[in-house]
Amino acid sequence: MAPILQGGARDSLTSDAAGTPTTPKFTVTSFTEALSLDCNGEAGALAVADTLATLIKILIQKGLINGTIA
Repeated sequence: MAPILQGGARDSLTSDAAGTPTTPKFTVTSFTEALSLDCNGEAGALAVADTLATLIKILIQKGLINGTIA
């Protein structure tokens, strides 16, 4: 079993090339919810993308990241 990783303080500061502080925003289009991923079989890029999009949606709903789902 893989260890559960829990970090310390969150680093929420990001900046652009000029050093100006920015807030990253994720944009997900053509969303299809997928809450499971078979990692032992051939998951395929579409299944991985659907699962990742679902994770991004959940993180946006919890207020941990900024973004939009369409």
